[in-house]
Amino acid sequence: MAVYKSDHSDILFNLIDVLKVQNIEEYGFDESSVKEILNEYDKFVENEIYPTRQKSDEEGVKLTPNGVIAPACFQSVTKSYYEMGWFALGLPEEIGGSPVPHALSTMCLSLSAGANTAWSMYPGLSKGALNVLRLVGDDYIKSTYLEPMITGRFGGTMCLTEAGAGSDVGNLKTTAKPIDGENGWYSIKGTKIFISSGESDLYENNIHLVLARTPQGKPGPKGISLFLVPRYRLNDDGSNGESNDVRCSGVEHKMGIHGSATCVMNFGDNDDCRGYLIGNEFEGMQNMFIMMNEARLDVGIQGESQASLAYELTKQYAAERVQFGTSIIDLPDVRRTLLKMRAMSRGLRSLMLYTSNLFDLAKTDKKYESYIGLLVPICKAFGSDAGFNTCVDAVQVHGGYGYCTEYGIEQFVRDTKIASLYEGTNGIQAIDFVMRKILKDKGAALRAISEDVFKTSNQLSDEFSFERGIFSKSLAAAQDAMGFIGKMAKENKMNMVLQNCTDFLELSSHIVVAWRLMESAWIANEKIEAGASDDEKEFLESKIVDFKIYCSHYLVDAIARSKTITSSTADILEYKI
Repeated sequence: MAVYKSDHSDILFNLIDVLKVQNIEEYGFDESSVKEILNEYDKFVENEIYPTRQKSDEEGVKLTPNGVIAPACFQSVTKSYYEMGWFALGLPEEIGGSPVPHALSTMCLSLSAGANTAWSMYPGLSKGALNVLRLVGDDYIKSTYLEPMITGRFGGTMCLTEAGAGSDVGNLKTTAKPIDGENGWYSIKGTKIFISSGESDLYENNIHLVLARTPQGKPGPKGISLFLVPRYRLNDDGSNGESNDVRCSGVEHKMGIHGSATCVMNFGDNDDCRGYLIGNEFEGMQNMFIMMNEARLDVGIQGESQASLAYELTKQYAAERVQFGTSIIDLPDVRRTLLKMRAMSRGLRSLMLYTSNLFDLAKTDKKYESYIGLLVPICKAFGSDAGFNTCVDAVQVHGGYGYCTEYGIEQFVRDTKIASLYEGTNGIQAIDFVMRKILKDKGAALRAISEDVFKTSNQLSDEFSFERGIFSKSLAAAQDAMGFIGKMAKENKMNMVLQNCTDFLELSSHIVVAWRLMESAWIANEKIEAGASDDEKEFLESKIVDFKIYCSHYLVDAIARSKTITSSTADILEYKI
């Protein structure tokens, strides 16, 4: 039976050799500090989080008269997580946090999300909600709610989706009416669905960030405001008081992430639900996007993390499984599949860490803010789709055993699929990528990143002549596709633009991931030529192989995607179903 394992060599190579997080002066870290945090957190993941993976999947959550009950095994790990200070990792020191480089914080999240995505969502959403409160909330909010959230007494959620307003958030029906004589407080009434971690017994109180429309709010997203709505009202001493007329009326029975409470939340059934305005009225979507953008990157990390762990477990299985007189890892088709899995999972890891590192770089160079805007949809959509497909490959290598529950591999497929659906479906991400991140700024961010790609490719030696050729063809294909989409937009043929967004995002994703692997291969080659030790050389050579495999098996798809886009001759809606 395969055991938990993480790829420390690749993780540290990305953090230290590629991103050089130890050189970010703000944190004062050196290589040993980075390694120590990573090692200690990974021990916690291996010993505390990973053992809950299959247990929580089997047990699931339960709705009882006293509220939602999370899997019993989550109680101790959640308590330890907060007590050991892991929740505070990456948060500002002034609120009791432990600042670390963004990429290191992301890597820790990846390890826990891979070990048990369902569990990781409880503290993950709480941290997202806390960040909204500390960045937008007033003094009352900060003094009242931040401390109990950072210490684990209170958990947080985001409440957007309604039955008639999923991706179309502006169509929501939840209302907020000012309460006379109580400045900032509103009477909240409405129902939200698909609320991850909407309620559980892991926290004393659940703090909901709820989008609602005030009486003066215009139709559509610009008329929406954001409110803090606690499950229980607070007494003067900060302890829980009476119910705030917030009730979970149902939990969803899902394909995967069984340990995550996906709730139907009712606010104000008895007209006695109170919410506090966060930020300014009518700026609800703007303020909620603080959490949504963070959540979208986190969802991409869910895809990457599960693909990475699925690969590690599958590699172990293939080395132990004997067929035809040899370990199946030595069968050409299995070896090919494993190399593709490694190249993709490592490529996704490199993308997630690079994007996370941009949050630190953007503090001193504003150009990286546009990079973040462009890459977050890629991280979310491509990370979730490619992560899912890698988990499917893991099942394939395991054969019939992978389809059964014994090895825990089929759970990766079930748990990962949701990532392409929530926090904005991948189709919505593709539209955002093309319409808002490229066409709206006339391709400025895309051109800037393309220049960085060209700089890296120009450093490649003749050893990579095939890969350089594929890169040149892919970039030319991307320009053709973007030219076609731009032409359709100028002619106001918007259906022709919209029907090609997903293909263009996938095309761009392959180029970006190949670029990140290309830089890694170049650095690895430099280290080998500088005289790496035999043990280090084996790993560095694997980085070169990752890049070659990705180019020959995945990057070539970018050229095909371009042909799909530019060969479009008809509005897709002209075809009948």
